[in-house]
Amino acid sequence: MENKNPLYYEAHVTIEPVFDERLENFRKICELYEFRVADLLFKKRKHDTPQRSSFDAFCTGRSKEYEDLQSRTCSLVNELKNNNFEVWRYKIESTLLDSKFGSKL
Repeated sequence: MENKNPLYYEAHVTIEPVFDERLENFRKICELYEFRVADLLFKKRKHDTPQRSSFDAFCTGRSKEYEDLQSRTCSLVNELKNNNFEVWRYKIESTLLDSKFGSKL
């Protein structure tokens, strides 16, 4: 039987790669909305193009309540855009299985 009740919701916001002061500013903004910035860049495309790097920076947030996470995600995306970050993608996923939370196969 399929479990349709999520353990938690997880949101990801993907932006342009950022470094140094911009990375610190990204971290500070994310902290305001309880998101954590990944310590790595995500290689999303095979090659750089003049329009876009092959790498993305991203952050993640979690909540047991969808409405809470949706609100924080939208607020974060708007704050990033208002601070001249190029937001490439955002999404919210429901987690049904996670061994870290005691799920078993």
